[in-house]
Amino acid sequence: MKYFFGFLASIGLVILVFILVLRGFGGKSNTPQANPLTDYANSDSLVRMTVDGPIVSDQQHQAYRITVGRSETRVETLQGYQYDAIDTRTYNNNQEGFTNFLRAVELAGFTKGIKNVDSQAKDERGVCATGDRFIFEIIDGTSQKQRYWSTSCGNNGTFKGNTEQVKRLFDRQVPTPEFTQLVGHLRL
Repeated sequence: MKYFFGFLASIGLVILVFILVLRGFGGKSNTPQANPLTDYANSDSLVRMTVDGPIVSDQQHQAYRITVGRSETRVETLQGYQYDAIDTRTYNNNQEGFTNFLRAVELAGFTKGIKNVDSQAKDERGVCATGDRFIFEIIDGTSQKQRYWSTSCGNNGTFKGNTEQVKRLFDRQVPTPEFTQLVGHLRL
């Protein structure tokens, strides 16, 4: 009788190992895989960076935002906490330029961030009060696909990519003399 139970235990063990092997080598995993950022190149999706300045009075608060899409790049200088536009400039873009830009910011970590955070951690308002906040977004129509943020005050925020490199790539989407003219006078 003890040999019979040993035989059943052996068969059970073989079945368990077989199931584990099939699961390990099986096709799909239960973890969702993020699509490459370049998948947005053929769509009307936009990527956007907002640089929000120090916490000061509403009349003195300044920011700028660069939005890059398949057919155009837009830069806006903003005044106050409600982001009233001071100046807006638009430049032509094309799909190949957009694809290259998307790939470059992806390599710099644009899509790296903490996804499941509480509502307080999602809110960058007031953090790094004497420095700048950087907000990185992917917008697909009316839907916001991604929103991460970081600061110039250190390791704050939900963004985990290379803030300085992503910022530089966005800034370089605007022709240099005009970029300097637009944002050079801002207190950022």
